[in-house]
Amino acid sequence: MSTQEIKSEKNQYTLWQILGIWAGSALPMGLTYWVIMPILLSRSRVSPFAFLFLINAGLIWQGVFAYILLRREVKPFTWQGVKDRLWLYTPSNPKTGVPSKWLYLWVIPLIAFSQAGQGIFGPLNELWVKTFPILEDRPYAVIQNLAEPALGQWWLLGVLAVMVVFNYILGEELIFRGILLPKMNGVFGKWDFLANNVLFSIYHLHKISIWPSLLVKDWIMPWATKRFKSYWVSVIIHASEAVILIYMFPMAIMGLV
Repeated sequence: MSTQEIKSEKNQYTLWQILGIWAGSALPMGLTYWVIMPILLSRSRVSPFAFLFLINAGLIWQGVFAYILLRREVKPFTWQGVKDRLWLYTPSNPKTGVPSKWLYLWVIPLIAFSQAGQGIFGPLNELWVKTFPILEDRPYAVIQNLAEPALGQWWLLGVLAVMVVFNYILGEELIFRGILLPKMNGVFGKWDFLANNVLFSIYHLHKISIWPSLLVKDWIMPWATKRFKSYWVSVIIHASEAVILIYMFPMAIMGLV
């Protein structure tokens, strides 16, 4: 274990630091959904892609936010220091600590659970929204509604690329599994991975309609990250959901959806 890694393990976040980082990531997304878009729609006609642009801006902000935090914490600011801070390692055996690329195979059943969970736990979301109708997704936030205006708009592939990079690698995932998870043990102990999932789930202020399914299935990402001490394990599991987007965007642009 390197000096920087030992330092990172010891200097755990306080509860207020954890909540502050959560707020810095979540509030811009919530404001976009609940405040900014309704204001824009009430005052003028806006692009059907406006919400997509604003959400991408929020994801990019998270990448910038993570960079600011890393610059403050990693001294000296070296690649090795960043790797140690974020657990940018090959997965390691939980018992021996020996890294092995074969452990990446664990992502297969975990991805299967995650994907199956979208269907299995979907009724929880339906019950949640039925109980609180105000939480039903607003039309501007339903990505399927972009199918018609997307026709012939090939530049949307650039927007998709930004979304994928900052959602699954440099933004959302980086904040929750890279920045937060390694420093939550001091407050939450062995339950830090569950606390991380609660924060991740309720971070989705722009998708409150799916909170129930997120809470019951997405704990596998922080659990796997902690168990194998590898940020990349969670990235792969989380990014598996991007496959449908990478398929659907070109299909919509070609008018096949």
